Amino acid sequence: MQAQYVVFSKRAFNAIVTETLARNPIETGGIFLGYMLDNGIWAVVETIPPGIRTVNEIAYFEYDTDFVNYMANVIAHQYKERIQVLGLWHRHPGSFDMFSGTDDGTNYLFANGTPEGCGSISALVNCDPKFRLSMYAVDRSVHYTPIPWVVDDGDIIPEHLLALRFEDAENLPIPGVGIQKRQEPKTEENDEAEHPKQDKAQNCISGFFHR
Repeated sequence: MQAQYVVFSKRAFNAIVTETLARNPIETGGIFLGYMLDNGIWAVVETIPPGIRTVNEIAYFEYDTDFVNYMANVIAHQYKERIQVLGLWHRHPGSFDMFSGTDDGTNYLFANGTPEGCGSISALVNCDPKFRLSMYAVDRSVHYTPIPWVVDDGDIIPEHLLALRFEDAENLPIPGVGIQKRQEPKTEENDEAEHPKQDKAQNCISGFFHR
């Protein structure tokens, strides 16, 4: 399904801006978690920080992949619905708002971790001098399509996709009794094994970042 636009939860968008400010003026980035809705809207509900053992320079950046994978699983266990890895963002120096060859390789990994036709999303942040975010849909051949983005005002992302597993003091679990084990965010391989007859277009997800 073709991506129409991206909608950020306030929490997810705030994480991008605050991470950019904290690392200014060097490069940084993060990973998008959320859902691809049936209407082609990519709903980003969480943005994972890049980690502790990162490489941050003026014109180069590497994620702490162990941290990213760990945090993705931690956050996935907190939501009632099965959250998905959608893509990533990173900052570029000055006004340079095009993807580099290294970026192409990273985006290829994300876009090809999804079922056929889904791809991923990838964002570039510039501060020239004001914060500016450019969002792109990325297909499996690493063709970039600019797409609009918005911050949700509470009317776009369905409430059930934001629901956490435990939000009050009632019906709390007894550890080890009647608790269904939460699974890692879906990849194409494990999703197909669990739901072999399900339409791939309804499971547009990508795997974790691997350097």
